Amino acid sequence: MTTPIIVTGPQRAGSRIASYILAQEIGGVFVDELDYRLPLPPNAVVQAPFLLKAVVELSHIIPNVKFAFMHRPIKDIVKSMERIQWYQDYTTDPDFYLNYVKHCYEYIDLLKRTLRKDQWFDIQYDSLKTHPLFVQDRTGFTVKQHLPNTPNGPATWRNDEYIRTLER
Repeated sequence: MTTPIIVTGPQRAGSRIASYILAQEIGGVFVDELDYRLPLPPNAVVQAPFLLKAVVELSHIIPNVKFAFMHRPIKDIVKSMERIQWYQDYTTDPDFYLNYVKHCYEYIDLLKRTLRKDQWFDIQYDSLKTHPLFVQDRTGFTVKQHLPNTPNGPATWRNDEYIRTLER
């Protein structure tokens, strides 16, 4: 593989596990969103929902990049957000999660019309469920955990708590 891939989409859509699986299957190197920086290794598989906002720019900065857009049922994303209390210290508006996810998918639809067809592909969350790395019951997982018995980050995502856990 000589094309970097950025796996993106709404937060909590499954980009972490999808990136690990994709990197394993194509012989790529997993790059965590917190380790992202340019230039990317040519075989990078970057897990980065936050880069959804920069897809157009990156499509020009890295002409051979491919974007993998995560698709997961909206109700499942909202449940995951609720489980980790995503952004709940910033807003408790009951419509925030739903509005956020819908906006992300509307934006992805726009990006697909903007990008060249060879620059993107979709990953359906449900298609990952048969892979050996996939864990069905994620009860008790931390915010960035994707495997059993390997906690990564805190249990909730409040007030930039995850970033503070990285400070030494």
